[in-house]
Amino acid sequence: MDNVEPVTVSSASTDVSTLFNLHYARLVRSLTVICGNSEEAADAVQEAFVKAHLKWRKIGTYDDPVGWIRRVAINKVRDGHRSRVRRERIVDRLSTLPNVTSEIPEIDEVAGLLATLPKQQRAVAAMFYVEQMSVLEIAAALEISDGAVKFHLHQAREKLRAHIEAARANEESDR
Repeated sequence: MDNVEPVTVSSASTDVSTLFNLHYARLVRSLTVICGNSEEAADAVQEAFVKAHLKWRKIGTYDDPVGWIRRVAINKVRDGHRSRVRRERIVDRLSTLPNVTSEIPEIDEVAGLLATLPKQQRAVAAMFYVEQMSVLEIAAALEISDGAVKFHLHQAREKLRAHIEAARANEESDR
């Protein structure tokens, strides 16, 4: 193992499959050290290679496509860490709040509310509220801009608010 030399591959003479075979294990090992979780590291590296494959016409022209893949994987690990930290902070804050309502809507109720929305708004709202994805994660998943995600989320909130207020008004008139 002392005689291992780094393999340099010209981006013009290689493809994503070759880069994957040459660098995947090493990238996973280094990201495992960074994040402390081999599964998270492997997921991040795999996702980075998928993104490289999807954008290979451009990435293939870079002087260091592996560096680009490494940066994407590191960013994915950092995003995951930030999401976990935010989630933990929210859970801590919510656990200190008094229980305002004992009624937690069933998933069927949530699905029913979301079903009243147009397809794109429903997808964005479900990813944001049910899956707790960030705006950037939703944008990547739906392949739309983060501004479009924010717009659809805003529109969904407005429609849901109106729907809930109408339902409350109907309940009060029934009393």
